[in-house]
Amino acid sequence: MEKMTEEIARVKLFEDKFDCAQTVFSHFAEELDLDEETALKIASGFGGGMHKGDMCGIVSGGLMVLGLKYGFHEAGDPVTKEIMNQKAIEYERRIQEATGGLRCREMLGVDTSTPEGKIAAGSVIPGRCPGIITQACAILEDMLKD
Repeated sequence: MEKMTEEIARVKLFEDKFDCAQTVFSHFAEELDLDEETALKIASGFGGGMHKGDMCGIVSGGLMVLGLKYGFHEAGDPVTKEIMNQKAIEYERRIQEATGGLRCREMLGVDTSTPEGKIAAGSVIPGRCPGIITQACAILEDMLKD
């Protein structure tokens, strides 16, 4: 898998017109035995903080990646459930440390749930989001090693 760079993230976001959740989740699709088209479809509802500036798509996309790798799927399996819970907690902690928040409005410094904030975000997103996506992918690459 090619390492995520800010330039790759920028192309995915702005030239290919995908969002942050799609960019993060689809980056790991092949490694996790999922085709890219399916990954893009699954993650399509989570970008832009679920389209209201809430939980950033790098968080939800990253949690989907971790779920494919470590998620529990058998009823009554407390061991695997706890492993996934710990992975989610670690990922969120590392994202918060790297970016200053878990929500779009925290990371971007504008409230994208308001019309004014959406307008302001248009000038912030191009300079900020590719780097945030790159940070998220680097954290995930590290976490998927074990």
